[in-house]
Amino acid sequence: MSMDEEVQQLLEKHRYSEVLEHVLDLYEKKVFRMAVMMLRDAGRAEEVTQDVFVKVWRALPGYNGRASIGTWLYTIARNTCLSAVRAESYRKTAPLDDVSEPSEPNRSLPNLELEECVSRLPEIQREIVMLFYLQEKSVKEVARMLDLPEGTVKSHLHRARRTLGAMME
Repeated sequence: MSMDEEVQQLLEKHRYSEVLEHVLDLYEKKVFRMAVMMLRDAGRAEEVTQDVFVKVWRALPGYNGRASIGTWLYTIARNTCLSAVRAESYRKTAPLDDVSEPSEPNRSLPNLELEECVSRLPEIQREIVMLFYLQEKSVKEVARMLDLPEGTVKSHLHRARRTLGAMME
């Protein structure tokens, strides 16, 4: 029996606590990694991860099973992270004098970890990389989840790989 079938049976029996346990076991680390990459702050990512699973808990009675549980959860996680990013950007405003020039070289770049490099990608490439590599979704699934053509997803993956390669040299 697949995870989705098992979840569906538990949902039909209104056994939401057991569903949440399964979902937490399978997806908590992945959601946290995604939140860290989007928010660039582990402490804030922990809070957002908790928010995601509170939202999942509240939404379980309305989950209809049309999308896989992973796709459904990812949508909630992505939207929660994006809301947190927007909220952070409203709070963090710096005077222009404090902003460094984009052309200034970053001497620490060769020492960066992969996740830090990924966090520097443009948002759409970051999301696609996270889904494809970290969430292990196919190009077709990523395209469906982000409502993009498959060719566009492939192009973003190619550009992201090139950019990451250059960053890590």
